[in-house]
Amino acid sequence: MADGKKDVTGQVLMTARAVRGAGSAELAALGLHPGQDTMLLVLRENEGISLKDLAAFLAVRPPTVTKTIARLSAQGFVEKRAGTGDARQNHAFLTTEGRMVAGEVKTLKKRLRKIALKGLDAKEQKVLRKLLRRIEDNLGGAGPGEETP
Repeated sequence: MADGKKDVTGQVLMTARAVRGAGSAELAALGLHPGQDTMLLVLRENEGISLKDLAAFLAVRPPTVTKTIARLSAQGFVEKRAGTGDARQNHAFLTTEGRMVAGEVKTLKKRLRKIALKGLDAKEQKVLRKLLRRIEDNLGGAGPGEETP
């Protein structure tokens, strides 16, 4: 068993869980499940993105995007349309209600970020981002059972 004081990856996981949990009740009040919020924010900034490009942008498998878009569409937040050049390629667009909810999600994320980073100055926040990116990069190429550098 790893020493709790030295288990950095365990702490990263606990922190991620705390961040995710902090906004889950408010997301539920908006009618959203975890993950749907991120997709709405990406669509807010990339209106009309293809589902294929959306999957690549979010680093998830295309079936995950298809399922989430179908759910968001059923909720009235997203509209899926066939591409003009290639009817096989679908694109996602926010509805008026979807834009409104995405704005609320953005406000929620901003508030949660402020709470999470309370007491950390700008330099500490920059160092934290850099270290977290390095951990992500280190783990990004490792498959199951592979050792990381």
